[in-house]
Amino acid sequence: MRKGYNILLLILIMVGCKKPYNPLVISTDNSFLVVEGLINTGQDSTSIKLSRTVKLSSTNTVKPELNAVVTVESDQNSNFALPEAGNGIYSSPPLNLSLAAKYRLRIKTTDGKEYLSDYVEAKTTPGIDSLSFHVENNGVQFYVAAHDPQNKTRYYRWDFSETYKYIAAAQSSLKLGPNGLPVYRTAYIDSLDNIYQCYKTIPSHQVLLNSTAKLGQDIVTKQPIDFVAGESGKVSHGYGLLVRQYALTVEGFNYWQILKKNTEQLGSIFDAQPSSLQGNIHCTTNPDEPVIGFVSASDFKLKRLYVDPTELFGVSFPNYIPPPPVTDCESKFIPIAPEGSFQERLKLTVGSGDSVLLEPVQPIGAPAIIGYSYVQKECADCRAKAPFGTNVKPAFFPSY
Repeated sequence: MRKGYNILLLILIMVGCKKPYNPLVISTDNSFLVVEGLINTGQDSTSIKLSRTVKLSSTNTVKPELNAVVTVESDQNSNFALPEAGNGIYSSPPLNLSLAAKYRLRIKTTDGKEYLSDYVEAKTTPGIDSLSFHVENNGVQFYVAAHDPQNKTRYYRWDFSETYKYIAAAQSSLKLGPNGLPVYRTAYIDSLDNIYQCYKTIPSHQVLLNSTAKLGQDIVTKQPIDFVAGESGKVSHGYGLLVRQYALTVEGFNYWQILKKNTEQLGSIFDAQPSSLQGNIHCTTNPDEPVIGFVSASDFKLKRLYVDPTELFGVSFPNYIPPPPVTDCESKFIPIAPEGSFQERLKLTVGSGDSVLLEPVQPIGAPAIIGYSYVQKECADCRAKAPFGTNVKPAFFPSY
């Protein structure tokens, strides 16, 4: 008995002596400038995103840098302002930049500090020769091919965004009309009244690089871009991939290569170890202050590919329905009788938008409709359920 009491007392002491441990790396309140974007030398807008680093313990993931003055400068004494577009984005329509000049970025923040990038060479990005896919490992692997006949690019970077279609667990054919009574939806595939099918676009966060510097010809033949597993369900109803290709300088390539190692290839003692990430942006008012980012000057090339699920022979994929599943979406019933209170009851049931009408209910042999079925919004409105997409069909998705 005495032994049991001593053990209990030890546990209470251990619990009572627990103190929160906040390592320096978590609690340090550094707020370094982060610069993301590209000085676009082509016929697209130039957009630069400015933000600040936050503590690891902070609940905020993004801290935009507001009210800064951002300017693109050339070594031929030309200046181009990038007006603030909101939320830390500074953007301008096409600048029509000369490829014969070099460019840099100047940033003035509201705390009186000034940041300046190094002058960089203006690069021209060659076109994407092909964007293809191959069925493997019960999924779809996408590849890109490109080449520069002048052998001047040598250093390539890619990013992409994916768009896929998903459906709701239940299909609504009715809604409340202007008179407060049920009317049929005009739910054709291309109609905004269709809340059964939605589309979600997600940007990539991978660093995709390749160099042909050691090759005789500037040719990229089969660069892996994206792998979509069949069990993810993303290819169940159609899948679109948009790839952007960028030409880099050797300095830019080295920066992105270190960033890739530091963010994607860490996990064991056999992986690449963290390296110091030195960009080409500096704080001129405080040279010791770190700045995160690398400014390049180039255009970029685009290529899009749509994959129909009927093309994916050998891939096993589910009929993708995001949560909540069909099993959690049992419909309910609102009777018309008594008719005197039906409209008011209907308004209370679905008028707030928390529930969605499904279809009229007319039992076999009944002379007329006796009521209507309905379900919670998340079950029938694809916009209200994860992944919270839009029912506006992208132009590259086919109409059925």
